[in-house]
Amino acid sequence: MTLDASHLKGMFPALPTPFRADASVDEAKIEQLTEHLIASGAAGLVPIGGTGEYTAMSSEQRTHAVAATVRAAHGRVPVIAGVLSPGYAEALEAGQTYMSAGADALLLITPFYARPTADTLRAYFKQYAKESKAPLLLYDIGARTGVNVAPETVSAMADDHSIIGMKVCNTDLVYFERLANLMEHRIGLLSGDDYLYPIHAMLGAHGGILASSILLPTYWEAISNQARNGDYIGAQRARSMILPLLDALFSQTNPGPLKAALRLNGMEFGDVALPLAPADNTLICRLDTIMRDLARRGIDDLSSLKQ
Repeated sequence: MTLDASHLKGMFPALPTPFRADASVDEAKIEQLTEHLIASGAAGLVPIGGTGEYTAMSSEQRTHAVAATVRAAHGRVPVIAGVLSPGYAEALEAGQTYMSAGADALLLITPFYARPTADTLRAYFKQYAKESKAPLLLYDIGARTGVNVAPETVSAMADDHSIIGMKVCNTDLVYFERLANLMEHRIGLLSGDDYLYPIHAMLGAHGGILASSILLPTYWEAISNQARNGDYIGAQRARSMILPLLDALFSQTNPGPLKAALRLNGMEFGDVALPLAPADNTLICRLDTIMRDLARRGIDDLSSLKQ
């Protein structure tokens, strides 16, 4: 499919990458999770982003994960592959490979380490869009990259037709409001913060790329629908019901806790790769208690996946 801003609505779960004991990518697990997420209403799938451990994987592992996701999705929802390489040449080669593997768009991180200016950021995305010929989503996550993209720079990228959307991880609500006002629906704004999603939706987000939506896709889709229908208070109340789970999932570096939660629910995704660390035993017990409590209250999207 040819992706544009109109397709960027709803929940786009950020996929963890399942590894076998020999560190190879477990294609069967990708297919199983993909089937579950699509059946639960996912608007699209985002493999090999931060949650997918892009920076810890080899180029072969990344390509395998993207191709497996594309095959499992089978054209039913778009696949947006993450590109988290720090420099242009490597990022371009990776993106072209993922598009050749069948991805519908790329989630391109801002170049980091070099600390680009606003002008070089604009030029970077403009040149990348021209050479890759891929629909691009800007991935702005300053807490990880040290690079924060000003709303005016994002607007300039939209003027250039370099990007069709953006994953916004900036927790500054004034920033998000300015961004949404400048965009005027020219691009699809997707929240990248599980805590702030209902507020982001109220301010103009069209959907989200959220790690916790892997565990609770139906629940998050219901929150998304509430927000799209203007019931922001209802969406915020629903999000508050899973606040203990969010606190646990993000108390240690993602996706270690997420993979532990999947394991507790019958989905063995293997351990995270170095330099990431798996969830410790204290957190695993905490997750187990929280998820049992959610299940007792009927919030248990993964029950159909349990072996």
